[in-house]
Amino acid sequence: MALVEQRSPLDNRSRSTPAPANAQFVKVVVASQNPVPVPDVNPLNSIALVARQTAANPSRSNSASLTNPADNYSNVQLELNNISTQPKKYLTNNTTGSITTCKAFPCLILSQDPSYPHNRFNNPIYKLSAYRNKTARVFQFNAVTGRGFSQARNRYQSNTEAPLPDGSYSVASRVVAGTIREVGGTMVPIFPKSGFNPRMRRTALGIHWDPSFDKDEKEDGTSGCIGLTNKNDYRRVRDFVFKYHPRSIEVQITRSI
Repeated sequence: MALVEQRSPLDNRSRSTPAPANAQFVKVVVASQNPVPVPDVNPLNSIALVARQTAANPSRSNSASLTNPADNYSNVQLELNNISTQPKKYLTNNTTGSITTCKAFPCLILSQDPSYPHNRFNNPIYKLSAYRNKTARVFQFNAVTGRGFSQARNRYQSNTEAPLPDGSYSVASRVVAGTIREVGGTMVPIFPKSGFNPRMRRTALGIHWDPSFDKDEKEDGTSGCIGLTNKNDYRRVRDFVFKYHPRSIEVQITRSI
């Protein structure tokens, strides 16, 4: 049988009496007039911080190090900020957080932006990144592929103006002149690598800039090529190709739902 402790206000003595069978216990929390905010921090970080403080100053006890929660909170935040600013060991895909799929470097990667931005013609804006090696990203620019109204079309079929399909493409070390105005002058050709999806029927793919980006609803975007949003970014990509001869461009833009 459960017992309830009752304290007499007169003699300050305690006695135990049986609790009723239908008794309900309610946890009552009394708040002070000026409550002290409790920081929402990871207790493991606080423990690690106390250990480091104790090692640095053995004369200071653990209990003393916790007498001022505000000081400890500031120190923990400082430690967390220092950790967050340290360089990551691996480069990650901006969309999925997985280790980049480049099998050889240097390389290019076309990936999704985690916020899934679109321009005013509803054309998705992707990220084109260039890497010299696993720890050196040279740049990251906005890019489009396909048009706002063609995103759901068959990406393997020609003449659809759909975005190019995911996969690994080889990159030419030269540029070729465009045959239409929307290429913007020249482009860097790319080709599906051996072992690409056998459904692939797309040809004449490349990297260029889009003169009509966010200007003309009919021409905004590309017919399937990778289009930089301005000419200066395209020149940077072209110069990277000339200088580093990337082994591939990895396209990872299909959004999984």
